[in-house]
Amino acid sequence: MAVESTIIGPLLGSVLATAFVLALCLVLGMGRRTWRPAAAYALIVAAQQLCVAGGAIPLVPFFGIALTLVVKAYPIYVTAWLVLRRLPMSEVMATLDRIHVRGTLLVVLIVIYRYVPTLVGEIRVIRSGARLRHTQPGWKRWSRHPVAQCEHLVVPVLMRTGRIADELSAAAVCKGLDPDAHRTSMVAPRIQPVDVALAGACVAVVILLKLLVG
Repeated sequence: MAVESTIIGPLLGSVLATAFVLALCLVLGMGRRTWRPAAAYALIVAAQQLCVAGGAIPLVPFFGIALTLVVKAYPIYVTAWLVLRRLPMSEVMATLDRIHVRGTLLVVLIVIYRYVPTLVGEIRVIRSGARLRHTQPGWKRWSRHPVAQCEHLVVPVLMRTGRIADELSAAAVCKGLDPDAHRTSMVAPRIQPVDVALAGACVAVVILLKLLVG
């Protein structure tokens, strides 16, 4: 998908590549969760086309450029989301260690792998608490007092970030995550026929899109 985003220029190619990755999500058992990235992509593409149509309006082209970058890279985002949802951390660590990704890089990758979903969950908890404390809808509060609302979101996130970092550090120590240690795993990572089929399908789709769309 990263190669696709660089070699295929037209918008149709990005749309078809995103549709392919969303289809993979359905095939691999994501089910009802797939409609959210699909709906978000449709809204982003619509907004990007509106920015293209209104290019004569000041500042609109800048938003159009930003949305175009998101549209081009969206297949990568969906692929990463699929991997994070489907693979347990232990299997990811075992696989990276099997391909000789060790030391500090492995620790950094695993911390990011665990930290980002945890932080997103904390932000959802903060937003739920904010909805319980206020009677007005969120869009009214943000439109009337954007700076104050940003402060009410950022400060709790920063406070929770420190606590999450401490908890992840303790969990890493308990699990033996060390840059200089070679970890074992109960799951032996190996390439299976389904992996070859999925990888071949991705390569075939990228080649086909390059030939048909350009």
